[in-house]
Amino acid sequence: MLEIHLYFTPLLTPLEAFDQNDWYLHPVVNINAAKALRDQENFPKTVHHLNACFDRLEKIALDFLIINLHGRKYGRKFILKLQDNLQAKDILTYNHQMRNQILHDIGLSATDFKVFRNFGKQELSKSLHDFYNQKFLTTPASIILTDQEEFHLESCDFHHFKQFLNENKKTA
Repeated sequence: MLEIHLYFTPLLTPLEAFDQNDWYLHPVVNINAAKALRDQENFPKTVHHLNACFDRLEKIALDFLIINLHGRKYGRKFILKLQDNLQAKDILTYNHQMRNQILHDIGLSATDFKVFRNFGKQELSKSLHDFYNQKFLTTPASIILTDQEEFHLESCDFHHFKQFLNENKKTA
C-alpha cells in the first residue's frame, strides 16, 4: 500500500472520490493561492477581493482540518461535498450555514468548531511549513511513499496524479 501526502489548495485543486491507499491531505493557503482563486472566480483585482478570497480559503482549510479530527474519510467527504456545492456559486458564498449543512449531510455536527479552532490554525501553519520544507512551490504537490522509494510530484492535476498511482502500482 502506498502512503500519499497531498498538498492541495481547497477549491483550486479539484479532487475526485478516492479510497485506495493511505491518503493524508494537507491544505495550503497562501497569498498566491488567494490570487489564483480571485483570478479563477473573475473577481476584480483589488485588495478587497484578494483578502476575501484568502479569508474563505483559510476558513475552508480550518474547517477541513477540524473535520479531520473525526477521521480522514470525513475530511475527504467534506471537500468533495463542498466542491459540489460551490460549482454553481462563487467562493464568497461559503459561510457557517453552508458548512453546517455539509456537516449534516456527512453525518457530523458543528459542536467542536469553536473548541478546536486553535488546533486547526496550528495544523494549517504546520501544513504550510511542511509544504515549503519540501521545496514545493505550487499546488497540487505530493509525496508518495512506497516500501523502497519516495516520489515528489508538483503541479500535476488530480486525474494525471491518479493515473501515475495506478501505473506505479502495476510496476511496484
